[in-house]
Amino acid sequence: MKANNKITAKQPLVSILMPVFNAGSFLEEAIQSIRTQTLRNWELLIIDDGSTDDSYKIMKTQATFDTRIKLFRNKSNQGLVKSLNKIIPFTRGIFVARMDADDVSLPRRLQKQVTYLRRHPDVVACGGQELIIDETGINIAYKYFPTEPDACYRMIANFMVIQPPLLMAWGNVFRSLRYDNHIFKNDDISMHFKLLRFGSFGNVDEILFKYRKRINSITHNNPKKVFFLALAVRLNAIQKHQYKINLNSALTLIAETVIVGILPNELLIKLFEIIRYTTKLDLHIAKRINLGLSRAFT
Repeated sequence: MKANNKITAKQPLVSILMPVFNAGSFLEEAIQSIRTQTLRNWELLIIDDGSTDDSYKIMKTQATFDTRIKLFRNKSNQGLVKSLNKIIPFTRGIFVARMDADDVSLPRRLQKQVTYLRRHPDVVACGGQELIIDETGINIAYKYFPTEPDACYRMIANFMVIQPPLLMAWGNVFRSLRYDNHIFKNDDISMHFKLLRFGSFGNVDEILFKYRKRINSITHNNPKKVFFLALAVRLNAIQKHQYKINLNSALTLIAETVIVGILPNELLIKLFEIIRYTTKLDLHIAKRINLGLSRAFT
């Protein structure tokens, strides 16, 4: 992927997209995590999607403190896809990043991702490693992602290889794309396959993010439904965007489908956490698991 953008004095280096819907309990912390980034040349585009709590009030207060924060608002709830697509054209950054209103970016997140993308010109988008936190902000697990572009390509048929709110991509590519409005919120899957047509994926090999695990999320309460809806989106994206799936990934996808169809939701949640998390919060253990997963999809 070749980027021909040049930074001007008034142009932000990074544009961050933050959709908000009734996130008042966590929103200030999320915004502050961007305001305290070591990389200072950014703009934060926040869109309130018809919140009924104090989210918009918090947004306005934060914007009075920092002119880099740009506010948008839907009169009624339009959903994540329409909200994101509405503000993408307003981004001006050399890079575009995602951020959710209930998560936390660690101080060096933007700087590390920008450095990674500049050092790897064939990588169109990157993420990083992350901590899982509960609703009170306590660290409860570590979630690991493949770091090498080849591993990311092989594993994307089975996993989200970049955590969606941790994604950063080259702005000239991201602005040319839009999220697809699926029945359920698997819009990130199809967007990832769209981005993959412009270059490779990679992940910074450091913890950059705190992802908040919400007890009332549909992913936690009904993983079977989430899996099959995601599977439909993933299979459509594989066909539409001419992704070349290898034999191990295809067999794994079949096995996953059978297992998810048989097991009850309670066991599926535990199985997913065993495969994708390490609760010991040990980076070295997570890296070894990550290496093992990468080799399994070779």
